[in-house]
Amino acid sequence: MGDSDNPAPPPGYRWHEIEDLSESIASHTDPELDALRAMWRAEREHLDPAAVSSVNQALIREWAIETGIIENVYTLDRGITQTLIERGIIAAYIPHDATNKDPELVARTIQNHADALEGLFAFVKDDRALTTGYIKELHAALMRYQPTITVFNQFDQRFETELKLGEYKTLPNSPRKPDGSIHEYCPPEHVASEMDRMVALHAKHIERGLPPQVSAAWLHHAFTQIHPFQDGNGRVARTIASLVFIKSGDFPLVVTRDQRTSYIDALEASDEGNIAALVGLFAFLQKRSLFEAILKSTDTRDPKTIDDAINLTRDLVIATGRVVPPNFSNAKRVAGKLLESTRVALNSISTQLKREISNASPQFQFKAATYEAHPQHEIAPLSGHFGYQANPADYQRSISLNLKSGAVLSRIVLTMHTAGRRFSGLVVALAFIRTGEAPPIPICDDVFRITYNETEASLLSRFGPWLDACLIRGLAEWRRTLV
Repeated sequence: MGDSDNPAPPPGYRWHEIEDLSESIASHTDPELDALRAMWRAEREHLDPAAVSSVNQALIREWAIETGIIENVYTLDRGITQTLIERGIIAAYIPHDATNKDPELVARTIQNHADALEGLFAFVKDDRALTTGYIKELHAALMRYQPTITVFNQFDQRFETELKLGEYKTLPNSPRKPDGSIHEYCPPEHVASEMDRMVALHAKHIERGLPPQVSAAWLHHAFTQIHPFQDGNGRVARTIASLVFIKSGDFPLVVTRDQRTSYIDALEASDEGNIAALVGLFAFLQKRSLFEAILKSTDTRDPKTIDDAINLTRDLVIATGRVVPPNFSNAKRVAGKLLESTRVALNSISTQLKREISNASPQFQFKAATYEAHPQHEIAPLSGHFGYQANPADYQRSISLNLKSGAVLSRIVLTMHTAGRRFSGLVVALAFIRTGEAPPIPICDDVFRITYNETEASLLSRFGPWLDACLIRGLAEWRRTLV
């Protein structure tokens, strides 16, 4: 049989020694993330320690659940996931039809993940440095309920073998991809030296004071390149990345099933030498956690001191419109500038569409952008999609563009409003499209957050690319209605 009858598999990723960060990514900054960090740390000063613990506990449970789901250790439906996050990890809350494994085993595995993450907080409190010994401890803790692993021999035959907890691999664990190529991880004989080098480079990053999202992304990717254990490497990678954030006063890195594709894409881009996507994803996830924590803290804050009572009273009179603090006035002023730049962009689109389409086919009509107050019932499901409660009572303005094809009207809308049941000082922008009476469809991957402590220049520079991405997606959604 000739070679043409047995074509060689396409070349895959070839392992090489881990490399240090380039200076361009090492100096990466994220003004929005920095502003949210500052807001959370200021807010945390007014909180009872129990309230801070409650925020952390919810994130730990979410992390513990999702870290197993994205590795296909078990499945769990979204409703039960939310119940476990809110009420605790209890097997009785998991119906048999909500998972593909025994509920008792799923609950034990999730609790095991949670316990390992809880251990990070004690590790940070003791001010210990990351070592290969501690990474081995994490692996043993995370994988306690997985005694065996499926491996393949040199003849591609599948068999079960014991998973050595906390011990480096002794067999290659490079996976075969659907196209037949091999993604090559570090050979077993080089694992110990590569892990030592990884820990040493990470220590230098900490000494240099690199931004946590950069240090965490590099550490995570370097670890996955080595893949030092026979199994469980993804869970360990997300744990040590979480350690970087927790040491910096941030939250654990929660990668959910919804980000699984983006997460894999970012890791593959990092394999090709572009770690910026992974840094960006980690920053996005940390911003989401900080945003939710700020809103939750303003919703649940209970005064313990006279200063707390005064601050809550201040927030009440702000929320009822009787006092507008200077910092919030600044956020609203910048929001107005961003709305004006949106109006210019939407008018430009309207003019172009009229010239290119309406002049040739009058059945298409385009109306220039107009300001309006947007109905709360239309905003509520969209804000819920992004994990917060819109509060248009403090501030709300919207602007839209009408796109009409015959009798069918579609509207691209950008709306800005405050967030949270109580005053938080955060103005949020989100964009959506609505066709006829159909439910609105978000056209942004994430909301745009306007914090009072980010400079106007920074906000303006971030807003342009965000708005362009929304409008491109909005026009794409509208085109689908024409088919």
